[in-house]
Amino acid sequence: MRLASYGTGLQFVLLLLAFVILTVSFLTDDFSVIYVAQHSHRQLPWGLKLAAVWGGHEGSLLLWVLFLSGWSSLFAWQYLNEPDLLYPLTLCVLLIITALLLLFVVVWSDPFVRIFPPAIEGRDLNPMLQHLGLILHPPLLYLGYGGLMIAAGVALASLSERGFSAASAWVCWRWALPGWCALTLGIILGSWWAYCELGWGGWWFWDPVENASLLPWLAASALLHSLYASRQRGIFHRWSLLLAILTLILSLLGTLIVRTGIVISVHAFALDNVRAVPLLVLFAIVSLASLSLYGWRVAEKPAAARFGCWSREMFLLATLMLFGALLLIVLIGTLYPMIYGLLGWGRLSVGAPYFNLATLPFGLLMLVVIGFSAGGFWKNTPRDTRHRWAWPCAIGLLVIALCWPTGALSALACGLVAAAMLRLWLQPVCALRRQLPALLAHTGVLIVAAGIIVSGSSRQEISLNLSPGQQVALAGYEFRFEGVELAAVENYTTEKAHITLWQKGKRFGSLMPERRFYSARRQQMMEPGIRWNLLHDWYAVLGEKTGAEQYAVRLYVQAGVRWIWAGAGLMMVGALLSGWRGRKRHA
Repeated sequence: MRLASYGTGLQFVLLLLAFVILTVSFLTDDFSVIYVAQHSHRQLPWGLKLAAVWGGHEGSLLLWVLFLSGWSSLFAWQYLNEPDLLYPLTLCVLLIITALLLLFVVVWSDPFVRIFPPAIEGRDLNPMLQHLGLILHPPLLYLGYGGLMIAAGVALASLSERGFSAASAWVCWRWALPGWCALTLGIILGSWWAYCELGWGGWWFWDPVENASLLPWLAASALLHSLYASRQRGIFHRWSLLLAILTLILSLLGTLIVRTGIVISVHAFALDNVRAVPLLVLFAIVSLASLSLYGWRVAEKPAAARFGCWSREMFLLATLMLFGALLLIVLIGTLYPMIYGLLGWGRLSVGAPYFNLATLPFGLLMLVVIGFSAGGFWKNTPRDTRHRWAWPCAIGLLVIALCWPTGALSALACGLVAAAMLRLWLQPVCALRRQLPALLAHTGVLIVAAGIIVSGSSRQEISLNLSPGQQVALAGYEFRFEGVELAAVENYTTEKAHITLWQKGKRFGSLMPERRFYSARRQQMMEPGIRWNLLHDWYAVLGEKTGAEQYAVRLYVQAGVRWIWAGAGLMMVGALLSGWRGRKRHA
């Protein structure tokens, strides 16, 4: 174990050195490196040059392997002097996965391939990636995948040794939690980027590459709930093992989807059959080996658990089944176009209507389960405390009545969210202190649900041609088009419109949408102008020039978008607080 730990640390140092060398190549404009020439430019700001290191296929894979090696080194250092065989076996699993990824990087995705003579100028970073959200989005995803792979390694090691126990579940949970938090933050930033960069006024498009990160997140979320039962009550061991393995498989599947370009997506890399085949082989090896080990070892010690119909365990089981249903729906919708293409039938995409319609019932059931599980259980709850459901139900019915004009399903969902959130916090003081992390995390879920419902039902938009001095009314607000100014900024030129916002004759803000032209790539990008407060978002997109001083403009007004990101942040706070308290309790 000690020798393997030192070797893992040395591996991390060498990978870090390689990554630093690649970063220096970008910062010094070394266009003799093909990867640098393809993704950088002399006029690119140094911050974007740094982000360009992982802005393409080769650099992002190197970053992923670096993070996985870093997680492995941290794990090795943490358990350096532990006598338990679980830890060297876990390290063995992690090093096998790292070796396979390194083999792929060195043979098929070498970021240091050179050309001579060097290129005179670089091709520039993809304009869609020149945004803070997408600068931080990939590293956080890879950081999350690395942490979740540690949890999967612990699960596989426990299967190969003595079986999954409460102690193994605690170790697995300890490493899955920060991985889940990093993955959650990465998805939030990706959603924010889509909202701020793509110009369609939405935050989630059900794009296959978006789903590629959502799939392991769903599996990891279910895993955290399952591990809670495994480490506290010694049940759901099979659920925990299978979910840990699925998280590993789905993380690799996301890489396969993004890197092969076999699906239609604004995020995916170009189709590359040379790289697709070894990636598919790597995915198949890890997936089949993991599932085979699970199928072989998990049946040796069957465990039966019995619990009541209204017990906490039953609600946890319902939660796991709902996560499983959502995972299956998203997986089918994501893989169907890929399978369709592999069979030679052409190319197609599965759009948002399928996902929205299919996931809605399970999302509503999830809110019901959160409400019931948060408020105590009928069988074990004293009669004098059951009246605490009266106020939540009354408030829920009131919200349904108020929101009914927006639609029956939307009103029902809003009522469920309001009732569940109120009941969540109507706890005795002692229970509140004990359950604070879970209360925060699940309150975050309800805030996210409220944001999704409100933003979907409140959105109003209009598209029209405007000239300077003209104005248009939308959702009780006036948008006045003041004019357009031209500017040159480092690696692009821009047309920037100035739109002022008015309500009841008073100006309260302005929007500055842009049309940017990146000369190196000969590519045009539209940058929306956005103003927001805690309730509303005002959103403008500047389109093509349709006259001498006339432009096509698209305007949106919607509410609740910021609640989605705030609720997700609250979920992470609850999860981190749970990890901190769990660490102290274990110590």
